[in-house]
Amino acid sequence: MKSFLYSIFLIILFLFSSIIIYLSTVGFETSKFNNVIIQEIKKKNSKTELKLEKIKIKIDLKKFQFFLSTSNPKLEYNSTKVPVTEIKIYSKISKIFKKRLEISKIIFSTKSFKTQNIKKIAIHIKPSNFKTYLLNNIQGGEIEKALFDLSIDKNFKITDYKASGAIKNINSKILKDLTIKNISFNFKVDNDLILINSVNANYKGILISNGSIDVEKKKEIEIKGKFNSLFELREDQLSKFFTKVDFFKKNKIVAEGTLFHDFNLKINNNFKIIDYDYKSNGNISQSNITLIKNFKNKFFKKPIKKILLEKTKIKIALNKKNKNFVLLDGFYSFDSLNFLKFKVKNNLSKNKKNYFIDFDLKKNILLDLINFQTDTNKTSNIKADYSIKNKNFTFNSIDFTEDKNSIAIKDLVINNKNEIEKLSSIKILTFKKDVENNNFIVNFGEKISISGKKYDASNLLKLLSNKSETNQFKNFSKEVEVQIKNLTTKSNVPLNNFRLIALLEKGKFSKISSKSEFTKGKYLDVSLKKDPNNNKKILEVYSDIPQALLSDYKFFEGIKDGKLLYNSIIDETGSTSKLTIENFKVIKAPAFATLLTLADFGGVADLLSGQGMSFDVLEINLKDNTNVTIIEEILALGPSVSLHMKGYIEKKTGLISFNGTLVPAKMLNSLVSKIPVVGNILVGKKVGDGVFGVSFKIKGLPGKVKTAVNPVKTITPRFITRALEKIKKK
Repeated sequence: MKSFLYSIFLIILFLFSSIIIYLSTVGFETSKFNNVIIQEIKKKNSKTELKLEKIKIKIDLKKFQFFLSTSNPKLEYNSTKVPVTEIKIYSKISKIFKKRLEISKIIFSTKSFKTQNIKKIAIHIKPSNFKTYLLNNIQGGEIEKALFDLSIDKNFKITDYKASGAIKNINSKILKDLTIKNISFNFKVDNDLILINSVNANYKGILISNGSIDVEKKKEIEIKGKFNSLFELREDQLSKFFTKVDFFKKNKIVAEGTLFHDFNLKINNNFKIIDYDYKSNGNISQSNITLIKNFKNKFFKKPIKKILLEKTKIKIALNKKNKNFVLLDGFYSFDSLNFLKFKVKNNLSKNKKNYFIDFDLKKNILLDLINFQTDTNKTSNIKADYSIKNKNFTFNSIDFTEDKNSIAIKDLVINNKNEIEKLSSIKILTFKKDVENNNFIVNFGEKISISGKKYDASNLLKLLSNKSETNQFKNFSKEVEVQIKNLTTKSNVPLNNFRLIALLEKGKFSKISSKSEFTKGKYLDVSLKKDPNNNKKILEVYSDIPQALLSDYKFFEGIKDGKLLYNSIIDETGSTSKLTIENFKVIKAPAFATLLTLADFGGVADLLSGQGMSFDVLEINLKDNTNVTIIEEILALGPSVSLHMKGYIEKKTGLISFNGTLVPAKMLNSLVSKIPVVGNILVGKKVGDGVFGVSFKIKGLPGKVKTAVNPVKTITPRFITRALEKIKKK
């Protein structure tokens, strides 16, 4: 009996297991429930049209629940076909046999479904932010192989859902000027979480790949994502990213590289970003910038034509806390051969942009003011920490180093008119051929103080004579005090114990008192003061060694010994000046020798012998304005030769035009003076008078000056009068 019961139990168990297996795999096929399902769904949603083939009753072993399943149904919602491949409807079997359909869950899968058709369906669903975004911001593309799992209550409302599938080739408008194209990804969605992976897209030539995004629904929507990007950009693409930067529009640019991106977003229910954190890092493998207009700078000897980047790391950080930056760290070159290190960090801010730059350099830098030039065989370095606000530049520090050379600038502020508004200090230490030529400090406090051991002023007079259209120190009105132990001039005549006290008013000197010593008993005195009766300034310069001040001017080339006195009256329109040099010699002056060949052989012999040609006095009267320097008169008197000339120099073109006369030596004049009556009238009896001379003209642009000489000409009465005046004074 027991064995019989045991056999019956095994048979029942086998039959039950077979039924379970059959129902879970093949299912029981019938068409009796078609109308029940169609009518029930129609009753719940009148816009839905459903046609079914045979239905299978199956069992879900995981849920241990019966469901109705059908393949390839024909489903339309509001006349839009939905490409469903299979539907599973979960309901109590007892309800189905009573011809009632109480649906607890619907699971269905679809084939490829174009986004355009999804929009047609979305038009008829309840208003929501998702609906608005879908209709207005999504274009093209399709959903393929999607699976939807919907839990339904008695009123046929969705209480829970799950979905998975793949989306291909859609275009999404994220922001006003931000549209991402050709988006493809896989997704899994439920009530609380959205998982997206295998993201690929294209944004303005940047290829996005291997992306993943997690969306978690809490009080706010939290979005976390990662993706890689590969870029190969040209100037036209870069100008789309940086619409307000003309640099990308005006120059030829190629940039290639890769980036890895990591971001977090918090969005409220109205799809407004309330918090964000974005980071990216990667490499610029190659970048080539060809400047349409060469970059020229007074500090660089040669212009910059192109900039190349190589093996450059890039880091970007953007967040709601405004701790934003862009960092570039790599190698650059101006010639495709020598690549040097550089680092640029830009701390991005809405109101103020902060920058830190650190780069090596092997390019000629010229600093004429201190007569310093970098050595191209050595690597120099420049570091700067600065910010930009309202087109004003604020430099916290600028540091230049090259071997033993160093220049440090602190707290420099330059406004949008290229004027210095603030400056704390400048510290300079430089060497020329391993010999120290600058060692001084400039402090800007209650007064401007300049002090130190050495200052190389070789180019100072040349720079002061080149008037600038802008006054960079316009915002400074302070006392100035200078104490330099040794000051070097272009003539290599040293100035010792240089002292200067001055008053600076709106960037211009209104008062100067300076004294220094060449050697014992030989001095340089400079004074500048205002005329109390008008707005004019009076400049006076006295020097026991003229060549220390005249070496920058070719006209005075070869002058030795003598004493110099310079007076100038200066106003806003220009200046009227007088230069006098007494008891000097001219040594090795080729231009002088050319003229003297036709004037006096004895003078040429003195000049070229190395002993020099002596002069009693040289006097120059000139007027200077913004356009031209007018030489009213140049008069030079000497025992061998005398000179009288006048002319002008155009400032814009550099054109010079002079004409004058060289008077022969007294040997020729004394010969004429022996002629009775006529000699006394034409020549006179005093040294320096004469009747015959060399007339000459000098005219031309720089490098193309031509000299014309007429060896015999009667001396002008003006020449004779001026010569007699000087002789009478002596």
